[in-house]
Amino acid sequence: MFARFFWYWLQLHSSQWLPIQELEKIQLKKLKKITSYSYDKVPFYRKYYDQHGVHPNDLKSLEDIRKFPIITKELARDTPLEERMSVDVNLSQCVTRKTSGSTGIPVSILDDKHSLSYVDAYLFRRYLEYGYKLWEKICRTDTHPIESPTQTTRRARHTLSKQTERTGRFRSLPLEDGIEKNIETIKKERPQILMAYPSYLRVLAKVLHDRQDNSIRPRIIMTHGEVLDESSRALFNSTFNSQVYNGYGCIEVAPRGMAWECKKRSGLHINSDLVLLEVLKDGESVSPGERGEVVATSLFRFSTPMIRYRVGDICTLSDDKCACGREMPLIKNIDGRLVDFIELPDGNQIAPYTIMSLFQNIPGIGKFQIIQETQNKIVAKIEKSKDFDQTTITNIKDVCSKLFSSDIQLEIDTIEQFPIEIGKKIRVITSRV
Repeated sequence: MFARFFWYWLQLHSSQWLPIQELEKIQLKKLKKITSYSYDKVPFYRKYYDQHGVHPNDLKSLEDIRKFPIITKELARDTPLEERMSVDVNLSQCVTRKTSGSTGIPVSILDDKHSLSYVDAYLFRRYLEYGYKLWEKICRTDTHPIESPTQTTRRARHTLSKQTERTGRFRSLPLEDGIEKNIETIKKERPQILMAYPSYLRVLAKVLHDRQDNSIRPRIIMTHGEVLDESSRALFNSTFNSQVYNGYGCIEVAPRGMAWECKKRSGLHINSDLVLLEVLKDGESVSPGERGEVVATSLFRFSTPMIRYRVGDICTLSDDKCACGREMPLIKNIDGRLVDFIELPDGNQIAPYTIMSLFQNIPGIGKFQIIQETQNKIVAKIEKSKDFDQTTITNIKDVCSKLFSSDIQLEIDTIEQFPIEIGKKIRVITSRV
């Protein structure tokens, strides 16, 4: 198992320094491989490509990928996992993970030992860039629901953690444990690297500031999952006395692995050896400096391939060259995934991804939006799916009663469909307090 991780890491450690022309050759080779594999081994892709009159043999260059249809979150969610996974998958060696649903549309993904080792390898590449030593500790927030067809959720989590522990002394920070327990864990472990959502770090910084507690001092903070604005970066730098590095990922394509900041912070390097990332406007590639929609392809996950997946984010590419020497293209800005914590009347705070993980498992919900109007009032806007019935309302009330105190007034607003705004994601969790 370690040999697989080490082999992947050797490849990635070397390829990050290749000229852009060589990286594009690697991309095309991997793209041809995964499209051919998906057509042959994944029922969904054969049917989908046949419907659109395309075939993997049509891929002669990277530009040819635009002949292939885009996969939306709705399509991925509504297509049974059994149709989206490879017929070669050994379920006993896989875990099934649901995305956080930050756009209101959770999607299930299957990871096998190969893709998990690949995730470990490219994260390890980042750790080393920031000066990580093998004996140092890493703490990372844990939010994405993990299930397994043949194991309990706890054992599946253990399997995933073991994969990550190969790269260092890793400790998970489950958001459902609450901020106080997380603080205890961080203080006990004293990690050199803390990896978390910006919204989580803002709450952590506030709690520590209010207590005049300066005992948490990781050398490196790695953010992901949400937009990192410059004021938050400055806050984390001053509160934790840490170097802060941003990352950009999508669990359906490459968790925490589509792009990342090196120590020069000239932008976010696109992991061209892992993903094919398109930035489009009206179906065409945008020029550097223009905002466009992110469409991404995973080049390493064969268990449940994602080819031309509409992520739901808007970003701006840069034509700058990074002083670090890497020629992997740079992202200048990313828009999207702004989420809030819900603060209860007693001062306790509920993590947005804890709310999402519970709501996404309720039958009958399409998209959803949770709005905290006041400290004592929460509105749940629910887009009804085909399975919606009165039981859905009952389940929503049950979930909310567990999440929120009895002092909270809950208003449930059901709608047929959220308004569609091109280029804008639904802000799923919003606090107006």
